[in-house]
This record gives sequence, structure tokens and C-alpha cells, in this order.
Amino acid sequence: MSTRVVRWVAAAFAVGVVAVVAVVLAARGGQTCVAPEGMVMPGRCIVAADDRPPAPTTSLPVLGDQSTQLSVEAFSGDIVVVNFWGSWCAPCRTEQPDLNLVAAQYRDQGVSFLGVDVNEFSETNGLAHEAEFAIPYPSLWDPALDYAADFEVIGPQGMPATVIVDRDGRVAASFYGGTNEAEMSALLDMVVAESSAP
Repeated sequence: MSTRVVRWVAAAFAVGVVAVVAVVLAARGGQTCVAPEGMVMPGRCIVAADDRPPAPTTSLPVLGDQSTQLSVEAFSGDIVVVNFWGSWCAPCRTEQPDLNLVAAQYRDQGVSFLGVDVNEFSETNGLAHEAEFAIPYPSLWDPALDYAADFEVIGPQGMPATVIVDRDGRVAASFYGGTNEAEMSALLDMVVAESSAP
């Protein structure tokens, strides 16, 4: 089989996996949101302070350390960016350098990042992805999409997906599709400003 055919098959398989994940996530939960002002991409949602549901407190094993369980509660008092990814997901790979950058930029403002590796066939693939991109924060190991489903109404509907949890442990923003430094910074500035207001 030629290299070109192998690449085409791999690409088609990845697209199929993304489609399956999107269907599973949509079936388990949904969101009705209005895109934040100035953002026209689909799947973006800012949740009004009075309407924010609590983020799930489920604990899952840490990728690469099955003996350690971790949840959003471990970051109590911080704003937490929960990013759902997979080594097989091309947009996840594209956005990862920007996520690393934003994680470093906002660390001193009480913002923590938590990855969630979903639908992986092998933990080895997830660990290779972490090493390749030198991801500076931990990820949960969620091959069956259980953690994603726990977000229920305001949660991921496709891959990649990102959820921002405010300092009170509530979902402040939710969106799916690849993101970048500018978008993440705008969303985090909004949530940080809320917690700084008198």
C-alpha cells in the first residue's frame, strides 16, 4: 500500500472517530447558548452568572498514573480550564501550543488547566501526545467519555472541546472546536475580572 493511500486511510479514520465522539457527546448532553459578543464561531457559549451549573466533581485516573485520581475539586478556588482532547484529533494538535502558552500566561492569576484524554485506544498514545507537546498540566484518562458525559447540559459536543469553570466551581463558558490564544485569553480575562470585581 502506498504512503499516500496510508495517509488517506488514516485521515478518513480520524474523521470518523471525531464524528462518533461528537454523536456520543451530543446524545449525552446538549447546550443552548448565545455566542459571546465579538465571537462568531459556532459552539461558543458564555453562561450568565445566575445560570451556571456546577461542574462535575467526578475523579478519574491521571493519564500515566492510574493510581492517582484527580478532579476539578483539586483546584478549588482557581478558575479551571478543562480541555478535552485526543492524540487522534488533528484540531487538538493544532490548538495545543496555544493552550500551553495561555496556561503559562495565566498561572499567576489563579487559573489552572486540566486536560481530559478521551476515546484513546491506548494510554501510550496519550502519553506520547503529552510528551510531544510538553503539556505542562495533568490530564485525566477518560477512554469511555465518562467525564465528558458528567458535564450534562453545558458540556462538550465535539472534539476538541473546552470548558471554563469559575472560582465557585460552576461552568462559566463552554465551547467546542479548536481554540487559540486570543480566544482563550478573552474568555479568561472575562472570568478573572468577575472574581476581581468588588
